[in-house]
Amino acid sequence: MVRDITDRLDAVGNVTKANTKGYSVGSASLACFLLFSAYLDEVEMMTGKEFKVIDIAVPEIFVGGLLGSMTVFVFSAWAIAAVGVTAEEVIKEVRRQFKERPGILNYEEKPDYKQCVSIVNEAGLRQMVKPGLLAVLAPIATGVIFRVIGIYRGR
Repeated sequence: MVRDITDRLDAVGNVTKANTKGYSVGSASLACFLLFSAYLDEVEMMTGKEFKVIDIAVPEIFVGGLLGSMTVFVFSAWAIAAVGVTAEEVIKEVRRQFKERPGILNYEEKPDYKQCVSIVNEAGLRQMVKPGLLAVLAPIATGVIFRVIGIYRGR
């Protein structure tokens, strides 16, 4: 009886999770298309030429698109790794506090929350430098490199 109820709840949870993933993928796709459309409009304004088509058969454009797509995954991986490193530092601090102040487990003493918040703050800032630099420098580096390649190829 209990198993039947929990199985139904689990199924509902799985369906709900799948729906939310679908919504998030759809909204992210829409956001990408809107951002790309805004980029094309900006290029039109800067060059004074109509710019409605992108030819992905041009190797620089195709490879640039692939690099842009891969940057998202690298950024996400680095951000997730940063969270893991920070969480490990917090765990070490919590264990240290439990060891030095055993009254925390009995609610006789209060833990030092400020120390954990400080660790999260410092580590978060320190660990997010690499993903932040990637987000800022990757488009610039890609643009400069492919601009040089385009000039070399006469485009």
